[in-house]
Amino acid sequence: MYIFVIILGKIISFLSKLIGRGSSLPGVIAYKLNSNIFSKFKMPKYVIAVTGSSGKTSTSYMIYKVLKNNGLKIYHNSKGSNLLGGILTLIINSSNIFGKINADALVVEVDERFTKMIFDEIKPTHIVLLNITRDQPPRQGNYKSVYQIIKESINKDATLIVNADDPIVTTLSKEFDNEKVYFGICKCKDSFDDLESFALDMVYCPKCNTKLKYNYVSFSNLGDYYCPKCDFKRPDLDFEITSVTDEITINNKYNIKVKYDMLYLYYNLLASFTCCSLFIDSENVVKELNDISFVNDRYNKFVFDNRNIEIINGKNENAISYNQAMNYIRNKKGIKTIVFGFEYISKRYPYQDVSWLYDIDFEFITDVDKFVCVGPWKNDLATRLSLFLPEDKIITVDNYDNLNQILKTTKGSIYAVLNMGSEILFKKGIGE
Repeated sequence: MYIFVIILGKIISFLSKLIGRGSSLPGVIAYKLNSNIFSKFKMPKYVIAVTGSSGKTSTSYMIYKVLKNNGLKIYHNSKGSNLLGGILTLIINSSNIFGKINADALVVEVDERFTKMIFDEIKPTHIVLLNITRDQPPRQGNYKSVYQIIKESINKDATLIVNADDPIVTTLSKEFDNEKVYFGICKCKDSFDDLESFALDMVYCPKCNTKLKYNYVSFSNLGDYYCPKCDFKRPDLDFEITSVTDEITINNKYNIKVKYDMLYLYYNLLASFTCCSLFIDSENVVKELNDISFVNDRYNKFVFDNRNIEIINGKNENAISYNQAMNYIRNKKGIKTIVFGFEYISKRYPYQDVSWLYDIDFEFITDVDKFVCVGPWKNDLATRLSLFLPEDKIITVDNYDNLNQILKTTKGSIYAVLNMGSEILFKKGIGE
């Protein structure tokens, strides 16, 4: 029976590609036909799972590319289908009809709320824990809910690759005796002396409830933290970005050039470097990561009206994601015109929550000429901005078609903070 389900899944996958349907459909149907289908597959020696509130797609793809380009046979859910159906589709397409996966490893991006369901099935050998933050409030609830789900998901044999700068995932990792590898970032030009963001989650020590102190902050509540009362602190790092200039240096030895000066990219690169260095020589990892053109889908730069435009794509309902864009813009000198827009809030549920807008650190940006709000939620965004910006600095636009003329009336470099669905509309609206 399971062979029939695998064959059917492969047929549905083939037909889905022909008609442009979603990549999770074959897995959804296969699981309905046989809820024990995962047990019929023989997994490869290594199963690398990447999870967290943000950075999963970029990090897992970099791990996949680096290992693949170093001669390993790797399968990856590169379409971003990170729920059970999408991952089962990946496994069906990666196996023969008897369930044998002829590969060195699977690299899977896993939605953090589905880790329990998926980890129980695929038994990852390595788990990359990127971060846990406030994300998609109607779906996720409090970050502690996500923490608990991941805690119940981790299998005792998995090696944990942990962002030590995040006190939440560090606390989570300390609950297990698993082998652990910690990575983090040194104090650099983009660091802050203390907490200042509106979007803070773990502020107090998980052991004694004393307010945490920081030697420095990267962003939000990520950084070099410690409890002034007990022994809770950022763990010793196995892999550290020890210098940040026009390139990043890891462990004072490995240099990777960066095309995009953004801390979140540094964390994704470091997580990828850390994970891949467990499988192949670090020098070979550096060679591949020095070509990071495959992670530029969230950033774009070009010239419009003799002015620089930089497009930075964020993740809706995740203030931390947008705050990284705000920090980037904040550190740029000169007059700024900022365009902010998104076409949808979520495709997973009908709730249209905009509370996350009030956790974005707009207030820290200075030298704003105009803030252009565009799209269906332009008025919600304008209301948020009106808490600190005068009315004459806020422009609301019904759609992207009029942006060309509007932007020509503004001054300074243009920063378009969008999401993946609105970038195409933005470029069309300005005639690109």
